[in-house]
Amino acid sequence: MNLDDFHYLKKLDLFEKFKAQIERDFELSGVKEVVPKLGTNDLSHIYKEVFRSVFHLEKKEPTSLMNLLYRIDISESQIKKMTQAEPEKSFEEILTIAIIKRILQKVVYKHFYS
Repeated sequence: MNLDDFHYLKKLDLFEKFKAQIERDFELSGVKEVVPKLGTNDLSHIYKEVFRSVFHLEKKEPTSLMNLLYRIDISESQIKKMTQAEPEKSFEEILTIAIIKRILQKVVYKHFYS
């Protein structure tokens, strides 16, 4: 994952809102037991935590994973495009990147348009 894509987080001081949105989306989709632990502002740590949660859901609770993706607003066609564009990445890596990018997008849009 390219960390340069996330310059808005530091520039606009949105990291806390970004972390809160991740937690909120996981909780509201009914997967409270695997909410990523986001105690730091280190994006690589956040990536690992979201990956851990996605991996768990994909292996043990695929329906809950689908609910999470629906809640975050990530479509099957988006996942398919990302998978085709980056065939060297695992399915869980693709989902993790999609989740982080979409949540960041939501936070930045909310910041600029509210």
